[in-house]
Amino acid sequence: MSPRFGPYGQIQILKAEVNRLIDLLLDEPGGESSGWYPAVDVLDEGGEITVRIELPGVKGKDLRVELGDGILQIRGYKGRLESEPGARRFHLMERFIGAFSVAVEIPQPVDPSGVRAVLGQGVLSVTFPRLDDRRHQAFTIEVEEQEDRGHE
Repeated sequence: MSPRFGPYGQIQILKAEVNRLIDLLLDEPGGESSGWYPAVDVLDEGGEITVRIELPGVKGKDLRVELGDGILQIRGYKGRLESEPGARRFHLMERFIGAFSVAVEIPQPVDPSGVRAVLGQGVLSVTFPRLDDRRHQAFTIEVEEQEDRGHE
């Protein structure tokens, strides 16, 4: 059984979430805010699993995407727009600026060698080719007979 299924997979997700919370606690007071949770969709598209994450204003160079033990981990940083000088005084700021982390469990076995990650129009799409899950299929195995060679 693959570690991504069952309790071990849930522990990996919990570990990623605890690491994210620790990162939030260690942010410098008065620094750029944290606590943004990008919206995530996981789609089953026939032969592929696609994870889509809304990341408006995030650049590809500021993203780190990793897959391990069936968990897709996306970390990144969203900075200010170049057109926004840092010296401005905001009366209200609802847009997120700072570091973020997202952990997504991939629900099916996938082929990591064929993964594609594309960032466009504020959405990161990570697409995995699916591997056939044959754990619950029955297979007939032919038995070969070997001739007895007597004791020499």
